[in-house]
Amino acid sequence: MSAYFDPDIETASNERLREHQLRSLKNVLEVASRRNPFYQRKFQEHGIETKTIKSLDDINKLPFSYKNEFERDHQVNPPFGSNLSEPIENFIRYHQTTGTTGTPLKWLETRESWIWRRRVAATALVAAGMQPADISFFAFSFGPHVAFWGLLEGAQEIGSLIIASGGWNTLQRVRCIMENRVTIVLCTPTYALRMAEVAKEHGIDLTQSSVRKLIHAGEPGALVPSFRKRIKDTIGAVPYDYSGLTEVGAYAFQCQHQDTATHVHEGEYIIEIIDPETGESLPEGEIGEMVLTNLGRPCSPSIRFRTGDLVRFKKEPCPCGRTFRMLDGGVLGRKDDMILIRGMNVFPSKIGEIVQRHLVIGQEYQIVAYTKDGMGECLVQIEDAEKINSETARVNIEEDLRQSFEIRIDVRLVPQGHIPRFEYKSKRFVDKRKQDWQPHSQA
Repeated sequence: MSAYFDPDIETASNERLREHQLRSLKNVLEVASRRNPFYQRKFQEHGIETKTIKSLDDINKLPFSYKNEFERDHQVNPPFGSNLSEPIENFIRYHQTTGTTGTPLKWLETRESWIWRRRVAATALVAAGMQPADISFFAFSFGPHVAFWGLLEGAQEIGSLIIASGGWNTLQRVRCIMENRVTIVLCTPTYALRMAEVAKEHGIDLTQSSVRKLIHAGEPGALVPSFRKRIKDTIGAVPYDYSGLTEVGAYAFQCQHQDTATHVHEGEYIIEIIDPETGESLPEGEIGEMVLTNLGRPCSPSIRFRTGDLVRFKKEPCPCGRTFRMLDGGVLGRKDDMILIRGMNVFPSKIGEIVQRHLVIGQEYQIVAYTKDGMGECLVQIEDAEKINSETARVNIEEDLRQSFEIRIDVRLVPQGHIPRFEYKSKRFVDKRKQDWQPHSQA
């Protein structure tokens, strides 16, 4: 039987869930229209009277919010922007985005919104099977990025014993995991493989540890079949995805019954899937851009935030008993990352799934998009790993990509260690399409 953090909401009927969402939405809109300068201006510019929102179907009357709007607002209203419904003395925490798609955004939390984040994280961790008896290890530096701070709060809410490892190197972390019989490790997918690499270099077999689960945030990975296999083979544990954005919070999680899908936390978020070009809602089952409205952070809300992420609903109900809708494959790609190669639309994430099938522990890859003669092109770089025939792997990857996409994608070997390792978000996709870059250049 599945465990729930909040069974009344997680197993609620569709009618009851929609009633709950509408009440929460009305509260957010009431606060934003009275006390939030950013949304006061936005509603006024679009001629919106929030009292006209009578049902969830009316949400499409509200304007979209965009990341670049928040960025401009921070520039015009430094240092924290005007999307604040409370005076500054009511905010207790500062976090910021990684800045991978622009200038880092600063985001503040009140005591109430931080408690909300704590409960959202606890919901995800219980769904993945965390219990009070677990020993949780956070392989994270605890800088200003919010993901693992929220998970730390969630683990505390559940009652797990927590080991934080900020400031340690990878070998220190691996040894601590072994010595203290850690059962759950929380880190990025990339860093999980890095720990496996370092462990192997020092003769440590992580499959003999007590670790049974890994919770991954910061980047995709846990939903990718090839990655899941590598984790199970090298660490002997099951990976789980925890999906979130600084602007909206942790909106989705993976339960113990799903290998390649996540539940949207519909108790705390309203999700829409729209046509990226027209902004119109799409029928269930079609791929479109995800739009999110958070319901538990009126102090600094995101109302109809266009994420840029492409997703698709999964139609089948989940055996776990949760009635929250699921995203099939999680985030399938970003609309801005799509590469047009000789008339074929290709997502870097799909290329990465294929490449990872052929790699060994410690071997990294990078996908580079560039322009040649005015046309989109793509290069895959893989490291020349020791103790394997890297040339054979290169040829096999190239053939696998050709069969999958029916186009030729160049795959080249680079020296071991050429591709940087990161503790937080990896940079496996590099977009050089707006630069004068060719394959002979340094990636």
